Amino acid sequence: MIAVIVQAAHAPFHRARFRAARARGLEDNRELFSVAVSDVQGDYKWPQQDSSQEDLHSRVLFPGCDYWTLSYRRIRRALYSALDEISPDVVALPGWGFAETLAGLGWCIRRGRHRVVISDSQAIDSAQTQSKLLLKRLIVSRFQAAFAGGQPHVRYLEELGLAPERCFVGCDVVDNEFFDRESQRDRAQQQRQERERESALRLLSCVRLLPRKNILGVLDVMKDLDGWTWTIAGDGPQLEEIERQIKTLQLTERVRLVGHVDYDELPRVYSEADVYLQPSLVEPWGLVVNEAMACALPVLVSNACGCREDLVKEGVNGYTFDPSSPESLKQALQLMIDNRERLDAMGQASRRLISGWGLDLFAQNFWRACDAALLARAAGRRERVISRALGFPL
Repeated sequence: MIAVIVQAAHAPFHRARFRAARARGLEDNRELFSVAVSDVQGDYKWPQQDSSQEDLHSRVLFPGCDYWTLSYRRIRRALYSALDEISPDVVALPGWGFAETLAGLGWCIRRGRHRVVISDSQAIDSAQTQSKLLLKRLIVSRFQAAFAGGQPHVRYLEELGLAPERCFVGCDVVDNEFFDRESQRDRAQQQRQERERESALRLLSCVRLLPRKNILGVLDVMKDLDGWTWTIAGDGPQLEEIERQIKTLQLTERVRLVGHVDYDELPRVYSEADVYLQPSLVEPWGLVVNEAMACALPVLVSNACGCREDLVKEGVNGYTFDPSSPESLKQALQLMIDNRERLDAMGQASRRLISGWGLDLFAQNFWRACDAALLARAAGRRERVISRALGFPL
């Protein structure tokens, strides 16, 4: 079998997943290729990979071009050329609303190849109008298997018409060993002493500064609570508004904005925190929760985050809360403050729980999804005719 994973851009976690899945595939004489549309994505500051280090199994269609400036037509032309050259049996495509997804799906239908949708979308992520649902069902029905984030995402795929037995979880993982190793090393280098229980609880959030991340809502709740400090790593268009609110609420001594942190430096930031907080109003998954748990941190996670069902065990490794309810958030924060004597045990529980959601899971279930797609009927003439009649872009 020859398989291809298509992505908008290759972030560090994409590369780690690809290496793990490729190694697993080679054990069974299977080939895996990775195709990225670009190596620049304006709203993310991913470290660029030297193109000279790439081999024939990992390629970038438009090196140096911002992904968001590329038209569907250009992406389609370049992706068709790459897929024709590789000639895969199975193509794994991200979601259902991206240019590379529609182009890749069109190629698969036209060439009669099998396809897997990679999805971490939830039903609660956006308004579900009938017209949107109809379009999503039309696109999802063209796939033969799915590689999903977790249980909420499998349920949504089932709602869109894909049988749950053809859906496999684990597409949203990070290199747990990297975060565990590096954070433990940083803790050792810091030679931290046992913290006094009455000292402030050190909260951390690694987020883009956008309204949907709910930073302003958290600030409004936390102004009435004692016993905490909050470090926010990340940048974005809401920076100035957040800075003003911190000053207005007189929280400059307790809230620290550290800006963008390079990926390799993230374990150090996690190692300096006591608890990780993810307060998003909308979050399909929340990979930073994986990272924090791999760094042995207890977590406070919004119930809008797709990872909360699979990764957060109430009272064991953290707590969940309703991000739209100030009282719910306040109660969750107070629970963590009141249970500070259990932080180490909760952090170790996080570490144990996330160990089952690593690169091995990604590699295993990626190939299981490919196998499921191969067992399904490839695109035939009748399917191509129906897709054209429905206006699907081939």
